[in-house]
Amino acid sequence: MAVGRIASLLSSLSPSADAAAAASSADQVPEESERRVDSLSQQEQLDLDRRQGDANDIAAQLQTMVTAVRAINENAIQQGAAMAMSPAGTELRNAVSGLGHLLAAVDAQALAKGAAAPAREAGAVIDAVEAGVAGSQAAAEQLLRSLPAAQAERAQEMSARFQAEMRAAIRQVRTVLSDLKVVS
Repeated sequence: MAVGRIASLLSSLSPSADAAAAASSADQVPEESERRVDSLSQQEQLDLDRRQGDANDIAAQLQTMVTAVRAINENAIQQGAAMAMSPAGTELRNAVSGLGHLLAAVDAQALAKGAAAPAREAGAVIDAVEAGVAGSQAAAEQLLRSLPAAQAERAQEMSARFQAEMRAAIRQVRTVLSDLKVVS
């Protein structure tokens, strides 16, 4: 390997080496330029494919999340007055927040690629969630009247915190849907 480097160095010192190097580099420049152009066009195509794939992925993820929120809401509604204190209530709040975050990732391209229908469906699901939460609040208020004062106070605090968190999550989803101009 060292002998090859020495030979290369010696040949580069000869006067005819300058002409050979210039000719060689002139041949290499167009080849390198062509390779760079090809590489850039391939990168642009990959970026385009990735963006289109992302739009389709978002639509699929949105549909999955809407279905999950619907199922979790049905389970939480069965909890009735205990929704605010049950794991189902916490799961519902987290799912609605997750739906809001996912909807925030939807853009015009994703809407055009299939996310419009799940986004509209998200509006209907949020209506159902809001109705279920309101029903559980009414049931909780009725139940609180029958509890001893200390228990009622603690349950009231938990219920109020849950209701506030759910209203914030629902408001987030409604705001994003409004920004997307998706009518349910």
